[in-house]
Amino acid sequence: LLMRRVPKAEIARRVEKALALVQLVGQESKLPGQLSGGQQQRVAIARAIVIEPPLILMDEPLSNLDAKLRLEMRSEIRRIHQELGRSTIYVTHDQDEALSLADRIVVLKDGATQQVATPEAVYGRPANIDVARFMGYRNVFAMYLAESPQNGRAFLRSNGFALTGTIQQALDGPCVCAAVRPEDFTVGAEGGENLFEATVRNVEYCGHHSQVNVVTDSGQPLHLRTVTGLKAGDSIRLGVSPDRVLVYPDPH
Repeated sequence: LLMRRVPKAEIARRVEKALALVQLVGQESKLPGQLSGGQQQRVAIARAIVIEPPLILMDEPLSNLDAKLRLEMRSEIRRIHQELGRSTIYVTHDQDEALSLADRIVVLKDGATQQVATPEAVYGRPANIDVARFMGYRNVFAMYLAESPQNGRAFLRSNGFALTGTIQQALDGPCVCAAVRPEDFTVGAEGGENLFEATVRNVEYCGHHSQVNVVTDSGQPLHLRTVTGLKAGDSIRLGVSPDRVLVYPDPH
């Protein structure tokens, strides 16, 4: 503010306002080494907003914080953004950060825009297979059309593995990609169009859920996320709704 030749009285007002906004009142006299990681990050935010810019740019501001601080600062950044009422461009490689903070998300790949939409749209209906991969669709299958699509549905096959899915982009040939989120599989499914017998190969306990790797009887590996108690060697039946199997043209 001194370099911008702001009057001293105005500097004092702005500094007081910025410190109050980032909840650092009472910490004014501390040195950087006396502040926690979260407090240091709040100082950085205060320095950015104290000049009252029309647009705020944040480039992965939480990347060096531990998991607990990341969650705390994510909430703080959202609160500060809402109180300031100013546009903010926030760069991140973390899908959870993007979904929780954004009003609109721009997904970039190699410098080109892939999709611009609300978090709900990007999460539930990725524009292409690259966006789907970025948004957590870990199960991506190279398949081919077994018959002509009907009413937006595609009937797919690949080496004994069959799926019925929902077309997301105009298909330009028989080769396609299908994408499914790990959490969209149902363990113990009884009916539906996409049913598979599978064997559990590996289980990673993650607290409220487990990451499970299975192989279908046709030899297709699948990634699941489930709260169902499973262990390696279990035989299970899986199902997934055709609405949650997203079909895109083969990018190759």
